[in-house]
Amino acid sequence: MNRLFDWLRAWDDLVFPPKPLCPFCAREGCLDLGCCRVCLDSLAVKWEAVKMHGYSCYSLLPYQGFARELIHKMKYQNGREIAAAFGILLSRALQEEPSLASVNYLVPVPLHPSRLARRGFNQAALLADNISRGWRRPVFKGVVRAKKTGPQSNLGYNERNFNLRGAFQVLPGFNLRGKRCLIVDDVITSGFTFRALAQVIESYGGKPRGVFLARTEIL
Repeated sequence: MNRLFDWLRAWDDLVFPPKPLCPFCAREGCLDLGCCRVCLDSLAVKWEAVKMHGYSCYSLLPYQGFARELIHKMKYQNGREIAAAFGILLSRALQEEPSLASVNYLVPVPLHPSRLARRGFNQAALLADNISRGWRRPVFKGVVRAKKTGPQSNLGYNERNFNLRGAFQVLPGFNLRGKRCLIVDDVITSGFTFRALAQVIESYGGKPRGVFLARTEIL
């Protein structure tokens, strides 16, 4: 009888497979949105569109509470599954934004090779890759971070500009003329890093905008 019960349970799991666990809490089953209902409610998702340094920017949620904890785990505790779930949420939001329907490329903010080696992955690239799976926009990989820059947080306005001067470059052989480029990053605060990359894209004929997982209160 036990063997029959085990067989029936295995058959039931095959026909009706259990939902994968939520990567945010590892307790509840996932929704199609990439996380469970409890975690989704805890994120306080609120899509916002603003102008930053003259460019259109979009963000999914405020950088606070539960969302802030998850982003910290994503960046500093090898949270690849967390990045994948956030990418799903962003892809769904982007599909609902009519003004972004004409985007040609996703452009993740690149890390300097030394920082990439220490961390092991680029969270912006992970987000872009997972957005691309749901939104079907190619990820542009022709931008590099050519200059190692220090933290922006303790710098003044002019110092931030100087810190990012020459930080990004488009590799030879890539053409962005007329292409609508959506810069992807995890958190936006003052927007100086975003602006520096946007200006480089613009200098190559591209039309930059930005999307961010989270925004700080400065926005």
